[in-house]
Amino acid sequence: MKVLLYLVLLAVLAGLVWQWPMLWELAVAGAIGGVYWIFFRIPPSADGDQSKLD
Repeated sequence: MKVLLYLVLLAVLAGLVWQWPMLWELAVAGAIGGVYWIFFRIPPSADGDQSKLD
């Protein structure tokens, strides 16, 4: 599911660059940020307990 979400993000960014080529840097930053956000971030705990992070 994560891979599909990332491919959709890349398709949206490619469409953005196709329409406005001067925004290619935004697409690169979005692709790199998307890798981190989709694959490597630590999701918040379901119970809201933040003591594990201290």
